[in-house]
Amino acid sequence: MADTKRILLVDDDDDFRTAVQGLLEAQGFQVACARSGREAMQRIREGRPDLVVLDVMMEHDFAGYEVTHSLRFSEDPTTTRPVPILMVSSIELDPATRFSRAVEAPMIQPDLYQTKPLDIPRFLANVGSLLGIAGGRTAARA
Repeated sequence: MADTKRILLVDDDDDFRTAVQGLLEAQGFQVACARSGREAMQRIREGRPDLVVLDVMMEHDFAGYEVTHSLRFSEDPTTTRPVPILMVSSIELDPATRFSRAVEAPMIQPDLYQTKPLDIPRFLANVGSLLGIAGGRTAARA
């Protein structure tokens, strides 16, 4: 399908990546994966996804925030087109709350934040919302 939405799934947990990749592919999305923030930035340079689903703690505790900051404020022309970010983490507090007193907090703020374990219907609704898919329809039916 020519207009299939491309998602980059970034998480260092192999089981989580495998499960979420299968879930998203079953919904008709094209899914690429990365295990680290560094690998994510390389994949983004190779081809911009329509959405990044991003863990926080990977190669270090703030890797996901670094990726978010890089995507929002990079001067690299291959990474400047806005890409929505759905951050998923086992950290209960979203970045806006966790860093409420930090002036820099908006620099690492994802478009949406969801905790693990994933609430699957909510996760799919968030993916659809960020991709602009009306009513949360899947890519195959959009």
